[in-house]
Amino acid sequence: MLLNRLYALATALILAGIAMLCQPFFFFLHSCAFPVLLAGVALFMVLDHLPSSAAIETTTLEHEGDHDE
Repeated sequence: MLLNRLYALATALILAGIAMLCQPFFFFLHSCAFPVLLAGVALFMVLDHLPSSAAIETTTLEHEGDHDE
């Protein structure tokens, strides 16, 4: 659940960064766009390299079966 919210936050940051880069009205938004975009991409990459909870449970179950032999 938390992972899904963090993915949504990363996606929102990426989209906001792109929108801020493309808008021609406010220079402040344009100057803050790259750090926002970079934060979204970095968060997405970190989340993408975390193991999912299903993979952790499967690995745990596989290792528990090894001790029985």
